[in-house]
Amino acid sequence: MVSFLLLIKTSHSIEQYTAHGGPVKGLAVSASNNLMASASFDYSVVIWDLNPIKEKLTLIGHDAAVNTVKFSPNNDFLASGGDDNNILLWALKDINNLNEEIQPIKLGNHRGKIADLEFSNNGRYLISASWDGTVGVWDLKKRKQINSLVGHKGPVYAVKYSKDNKHIYSSGYDGDIKLWKANSGEYVRPIVKNGWGISKFEVDEKLNFIAFGSTDGQIKINKFDKDETILNIKEDRVPILSMYYLENENMISFGNAKGRMIILDTKKWSLVRDFNAVNGPIWDNILFPNDSSLIVAGLDDFLTRWQIFDFPPKFLERPGPARRFNPVKEVSNGEKQFARKCSVCHTLVENGKKRAGPTLYKIFGRKAGTLEGYKYSKALIESDIIWNEESINRLFDEGPDKVTPGTKMPIQRMKKIQDRQDLVMFLKKATN
Repeated sequence: MVSFLLLIKTSHSIEQYTAHGGPVKGLAVSASNNLMASASFDYSVVIWDLNPIKEKLTLIGHDAAVNTVKFSPNNDFLASGGDDNNILLWALKDINNLNEEIQPIKLGNHRGKIADLEFSNNGRYLISASWDGTVGVWDLKKRKQINSLVGHKGPVYAVKYSKDNKHIYSSGYDGDIKLWKANSGEYVRPIVKNGWGISKFEVDEKLNFIAFGSTDGQIKINKFDKDETILNIKEDRVPILSMYYLENENMISFGNAKGRMIILDTKKWSLVRDFNAVNGPIWDNILFPNDSSLIVAGLDDFLTRWQIFDFPPKFLERPGPARRFNPVKEVSNGEKQFARKCSVCHTLVENGKKRAGPTLYKIFGRKAGTLEGYKYSKALIESDIIWNEESINRLFDEGPDKVTPGTKMPIQRMKKIQDRQDLVMFLKKATN
């Protein structure tokens, strides 16, 4: 297995770890604290060893971006959910056999993308939040869905089990955190009505609080047993995208769409840290108690690790270095269209990094679905398309859903004829 591990140490105690070929959407740590998993836009899940952090294995099974990963509390399974609407289970007993490709168990699917997953504390059940507006309840022994909780108006963003497994909490676009009976799926009541969508939340019945982040940038801590606000922090119109609750260390962290990290002490409800951790959205974050560090995931191919208490007041300069899909230097219109539309999924070189799509090196004259070493969808393998000026132009004129139906390609089009022509000319020069 080829490892793309990169470790960079600076005076600011920042480390970067790379194993993906696209933005990283989700993170999780195993109950045994010896493994970490990351979910990416590149359709893959990477399992990492911890102590020290090192890429262990790449899992391939989704047909679109992977949004969320969770380890079961008994360390039997890793669950993943993505934009392909599917929930996959990966048997952790197989991860040490590096000579064979691990095949996932397809647990089931929703009618919309999967935004969040959560295991019950006994490891018997899994719940899923989906953009189809429902919460799925899955029995892992029977390998099937046993309930669908319907009540949210719009996408469901996050789900949690109560500590005793008797209740399910869910939040979504409608601004509610809803309470359900786990056994029957009966809706009980809303425990929060926020107005704006609630993207992430945590409930601690013992310490009597509900913490949540909303799509309008609000961080709010309420008492669990009554309608009383403990703390409210707000940055207008900058959505909160991630949260992590380190219960034993009394810390909770929030990451927003502009790279801001806020870490709070849950005993005193005081500020631990408030800083710019990355340039761009923080899709997920994890706190590590042993060395007081934080890992954040966002638009970069790599994970960024900070020492929470070691760095000086000035950390990152905005807007930061250019990313391949958002160049800051002056480039041709064709290269600009490639950067914006294609570069997240594709490279132009023969031995490109892992990406969601195959390299475009020498694409002209190549039959669709034939690049050796890339796992194509059945639709592309069976396609008769030959990639040339006409077919590439048509792909962005009509859209992949029309030209290559049933494939993994994200649906995007270019309305301007000149943009399509410039892209084709750039690709013809850059890929040969």
